[in-house]
Amino acid sequence: MQVSFSRLQLIFLLLLSLGISNHVLIIPHLLQEAGRDAWVSILAAYVILIGWSFFLYLILKSMGITPFNSWLEAKGGKIGYWIIVSGLTLYLLVAGTMIIFDTVKNINIFFLPSTPNAVIIFSFIILSFGAARSGLKTLIYLSILLLPIVWILGIGVSFMTVKSKDYSMLYPLFTEGFTPDLRGIVIVFGGSIDLMILLLLQHKLKKPLNYGTVAILLTLLAGLIMGPTIGSITAFGPFQAANMRFPAFEQWRLVMIGNHISHVDFLAAFQLMAGSVMRTALIIFLAAELIGYRMQKYKRAIMVVATLIMALPSIMQLSDIRAQKIIHSYFYGYSFWFGVMITAALLVIAYFPRKKADIANENVT
Repeated sequence: MQVSFSRLQLIFLLLLSLGISNHVLIIPHLLQEAGRDAWVSILAAYVILIGWSFFLYLILKSMGITPFNSWLEAKGGKIGYWIIVSGLTLYLLVAGTMIIFDTVKNINIFFLPSTPNAVIIFSFIILSFGAARSGLKTLIYLSILLLPIVWILGIGVSFMTVKSKDYSMLYPLFTEGFTPDLRGIVIVFGGSIDLMILLLLQHKLKKPLNYGTVAILLTLLAGLIMGPTIGSITAFGPFQAANMRFPAFEQWRLVMIGNHISHVDFLAAFQLMAGSVMRTALIIFLAAELIGYRMQKYKRAIMVVATLIMALPSIMQLSDIRAQKIIHSYFYGYSFWFGVMITAALLVIAYFPRKKADIANENVT
């Protein structure tokens, strides 16, 4: 029996699974590129993303409750279908690789430096694979349970570190000109392309999404970048924060409860694991949905293969410096253009119907 979910349940899932990207993946690269002006880049990117999200909504409106694969195949034909599905699948696999690599590296650096890398990797991917295999219903219910705790902890660390912050660090602006801010905008936009996941999930809802829901979700996700970014700049200064591997995580090191309790950064580990497991599991699930559209009985095998592909750089112990250099130099820029081109292509497919002659020729072949 097909289970349908509410818009609120979907928001819980996406805030937990996509929000971890905003916390862990984007912020270090944003601070390195835009420095003190990082928060300005977020504001500017948010304005652009609001415009982009309207075009995304138009595509969602065209789809209605039709599954993405079925809609795309009917509207775009076989060639268009395979090009776009291949692009989205590649994007999901790269995004999954990044979150597995960063999560394993975080655990290895801060908590388990003496534990063999293989133990950390396989423990994490087995947990994520198990959640993905259980299905979307399990992922959503876990998100409803975990997100309030994660959110309370996030708000708590921001308030408990107020005395350690100097908000004058946010100024002056544009000391390095506008170029770093523009590069920061590209990073925030490229990292927010994750919102296209809505295309793959809308048919699971009781009602199609409206633009208000899309805009609210985007605003909350932007807030998840803005809060830790401002917190890192004001707590450590723009230059020191830019040199940190996990600046949002480092803020937990400043937390003191009373005069005798410190080192509560294990709570940050809970936040990290909750978001990372949900993000990895969702990517595994969606990759299997995309690739296994016509191969339903092979979905579990596809999940296994996708999981192993995403874990491969971590298993091979790729240099962290090299990995971050590749991500910083290529991923966000390519992700930016990928999001723009996919959105434009889907808009054309949605609102410019194919000619009957083209459809007839395709049916003949």
